[in-house]
Amino acid sequence: MKGIITRLSAAQAASGIVNGIATPFFGAWLAWRGFSAGEIAVVLSAGLLLRIFVGPAAGIIADARNDRRGAMIFLYWVVFASYCAMALVGSRYVVATAAIVAPVASGVALPLLESVCVRLAGHYGYHYGKVRLWASSAFVLFNIVGGVCLWCFGTVAIAPLLALTSFLCIVTSTRLPSSPSLSHRVGGPLGLRKIVGETRELLCSPTFLLFLVAGSLAQGSHAFYYGYGGLHWRQLGYSGWLIGVIWPLGVFAEIAILRFSHRLQHMLKPGWFLFWGAAACTVRWAVMAFDPPLSVVIAAQFLHGFTFALSHLGAMFFILKAVPPRLAATAQSLYFMVYSGLVLGMATYASGMIYESFGGRAYLLMSAMGLLAMGFAVLLSRVWHGKSILRHGSTEFIDRI
Repeated sequence: MKGIITRLSAAQAASGIVNGIATPFFGAWLAWRGFSAGEIAVVLSAGLLLRIFVGPAAGIIADARNDRRGAMIFLYWVVFASYCAMALVGSRYVVATAAIVAPVASGVALPLLESVCVRLAGHYGYHYGKVRLWASSAFVLFNIVGGVCLWCFGTVAIAPLLALTSFLCIVTSTRLPSSPSLSHRVGGPLGLRKIVGETRELLCSPTFLLFLVAGSLAQGSHAFYYGYGGLHWRQLGYSGWLIGVIWPLGVFAEIAILRFSHRLQHMLKPGWFLFWGAAACTVRWAVMAFDPPLSVVIAAQFLHGFTFALSHLGAMFFILKAVPPRLAATAQSLYFMVYSGLVLGMATYASGMIYESFGGRAYLLMSAMGLLAMGFAVLLSRVWHGKSILRHGSTEFIDRI
């Protein structure tokens, strides 16, 4: 089992490396290539919007083909080719297209990876959090590495660095283990028509819809922090180095929660993971809305371990227990695309509008989203009792990941 954990951890770390470089520096690279602020906004928002449509389709196809690993490898080749095009081709149209395609493909591959890690955790009995924390750790480390490369080689280095690190995702994906069936081999793909029918049944399940709303509101409440938190701190007079020190504190707290998630899993059901994560969102953003002193800001940063990690763990554990393994990629993709595409996108737009007029008070909208998430999490805990939510919810592991 140790070898399986190592390979899964490597795949998570590779995804964290790419995101650790792209998240803080991708927009800066586009600006260096001559894109205006408006053009950058169009490129980035187009990527988020396309994820809503491409993500669920990719999950359904991966489940229908009974091959999540193959889908991930294909998507990471698309990411690699896109970043290579950005680094080597001079045409603005090619660069703009590649700059949309790369984040879409990497964002679609991520829930497939999560579905593999969660399902194998359930089968082999290892702790999912100990694998997932490598993505968070690599993210923080390569925030720093990307900054060093930017300082040493200039902004021109970002696209080649993204191409190089995305190739790591291909390599680690090819090393992912196959999942043995628990009882008998499942011969061949399950069939697109069957998966589409079960996906329709999943989307008609009130329990699954409650989960989508609760999880998406909790994660979507980070929109103002992700999009405007650093900018707001600068306007409050925080120096660049201070922001650089404060920002990773939240990820360190996230890593700590993931490290000990197996203990929490024995104490809380998935719905209550979501509830306490949402409760932390409500408190954290309400405090941040009134521009508290630096010491309080630092304390609030450590709540990220609860606002993000607890909510994320609740979602992963719910999908593991409530959704049959044959629909794992579909369920993960639907969740990721609803929260990261639809809810986070709308909340980011609304936050920008509010921020222009009311500054940091925009955090109150995020706090309200957390409060709503708490309510839906309570409802989820009352109606779902830990069983599969589909009528024919087999718990068998299918033959391949």
